[in-house]
Amino acid sequence: MMTSLLPFNPFRELDRIRREMDDFFDSSFISLPQNMGVDIGPAVDAYKTDERLVMFVEAPGLSSDDIEIMTTENTLTIKGEFKHPKIPDNAKALIRERSYSNFSRSFKLPVSIKPEEVKATYKDGIIEINIPLSEKHITHSVKIDIESGEDRKSITGETN
Repeated sequence: MMTSLLPFNPFRELDRIRREMDDFFDSSFISLPQNMGVDIGPAVDAYKTDERLVMFVEAPGLSSDDIEIMTTENTLTIKGEFKHPKIPDNAKALIRERSYSNFSRSFKLPVSIKPEEVKATYKDGIIEINIPLSEKHITHSVKIDIESGEDRKSITGETN
C-alpha cells in the first residue's frame, strides 16, 4: 500500500473527480442537455400591441388533441403532453435530449382581456394565440387642449 506524503485536502480530491468526469463526458458520444432537470414546458414568446396580446408557443409534434388553452380575464393556461415517438423494441438510446411528459404553464396577464374572443392557430410547430384586450386596456389617443393663463383666470372668475 502506498501512502501519500501530501496532507489530505478534500477540495483537491473534488477537483480531481470533477476533471475525471469532464474527461468522461467530453469523450462520450452521449451528451446531457444543458437544462437537465428543468422542465417548464414549451417555450413561449409574448407581445403586446394597443389592441391585443399575441403569444407564440413552441409545440413541435403536438396536435390540437395534445394541447389545451384556457383563459380568464387576467390569466392564460396552456396544458398538454409531449408523447414518446414509436421506438423499435430493440433500439438503444444514443442521445436523449427531448423530454416527454405532461406540462402546464400559467401566465398572469398584465392587462384584462376578453377571454371569449381568444383565438389560437397552429402552423409549422408554433401555436399563435391572439388575445383581445378588454375595452378598459385598449390604448386610446386623445388630444389635450392646453389653456392659456388668461383663459384660466376667466374660468375661475378672476378679473383684471
